[in-house]
Parts: sequence; C-alpha cells; structure tokens
Amino acid sequence: MTWYGADGSMRRARLTERGRGYVERLREPRNRDQEITISGRITELRESGWVKVKTGTAKNSPAYDVRFEEPEDLLRMRPGLGDNVHFRVRFRQGLDSVGIARSTEYTHLGPAAEQIPLPLEPS
Repeated sequence: MTWYGADGSMRRARLTERGRGYVERLREPRNRDQEITISGRITELRESGWVKVKTGTAKNSPAYDVRFEEPEDLLRMRPGLGDNVHFRVRFRQGLDSVGIARSTEYTHLGPAAEQIPLPLEPS
C-alpha cells in the first residue's frame, strides 16, 4: 500500500501473509435468505424472465426487480403491464463479513395465495 504522509512524502507498507489472509476473509461474501410476499402492479416486463413490480402508485413507492429462474413460469402466468400480482419471493442479500449488504436479489418462488397460474397451452 502506498499513501502520502502529512509532510507530502510517499509512505509504503506491505501486508504480511496473515494480513492478506485477513483481508481475503473480509471480502468473502455470505448470503442471507428470507421469504417475503410482494404485492403490486407490473411496470416492466421482459421475456427473459424479469419483472418489475411497483408496490404503490406514488412516484417514491418501492419497486422490486423479480427474476424468474424458469422464464416459462412467467409466460404461463400471461402477465400484462399494469396487472396486479402477488408473488412469493426469496430475498437474498449478499453480505460482506462486516455485515454490509453488497447485493440484493429477488427470485420468484411461486404465486401468493391470491395468484392462480394458467396452463401454458390453451385447452
């Protein structure tokens, strides 16, 4: 590591093997999973299996990017923009060793009690 000292001179230091190991352990992420229900309306929709659900009508109401592991599940629902949905999702936070959230992800687990899927092929 190199930095400037208070007098303007360059200072240097090296981490020992133990210090490098400590820094590596700090950077290792761990996941915290939680199952939640998201209810709102669809504001964005992608064929690749990604939906944005906005929970209210106000500009500042929260919106969630929900990913479908199988895009066919999304197609089977036949959603449209503006449709009201109720999803059970896995909320996964990637935490560093200090406990700071580095990433968040919402993955669709299934419909909540209010949502009934349709068959993919018309009968």
